[in-house]
Amino acid sequence: MNFNAQVYPDVVFIEGLEYKAKRDIFKEQVSVPYTETPDLGIGVVIIQKSGKREIHLKVIDVQFLENSTLKMGTKHPHLLKLHVENTTSQSHKTNSSNTTTNTINIGSISGEQFQVGNNNTQSVTINVKKLVEEVIKSNDPEAKSLLKKLLENSTVGSVIGAGASALISML
Repeated sequence: MNFNAQVYPDVVFIEGLEYKAKRDIFKEQVSVPYTETPDLGIGVVIIQKSGKREIHLKVIDVQFLENSTLKMGTKHPHLLKLHVENTTSQSHKTNSSNTTTNTINIGSISGEQFQVGNNNTQSVTINVKKLVEEVIKSNDPEAKSLLKKLLENSTVGSVIGAGASALISML
């Protein structure tokens, strides 16, 4: 059994040059022993030979480690650690969620109350001045009394601020 072949069993091509390497699929890393520093940077695509096929790996991060192989499993003293992304597999990956999201553009929506989405919640927005105006128009003495009592409350007054007294005078 050849120990060197076990330590770096993969073959990669960096800028057309062949290197022995070890790829950890789960960590998305490739370790490449070297003597002379390869011309390599972030964004470069390296190629791993896998049988008769090629796997394209985009370099996401690079780390040059000098004298770190201790020449174990290789004659090269330095180690290149690459964090990579398998670009060959991108077209074969499926959406991990079981739900499909559809985007529908319906233009602009205007109104006071409307519901958009599928969470069955409705957002209601009305300003206090409009509420007072609508209650005045209704000529409902009970609604006017309740609203005046609400606006005279110290907590409501502190939230609304100076406008509370102006709204009370409208009633």
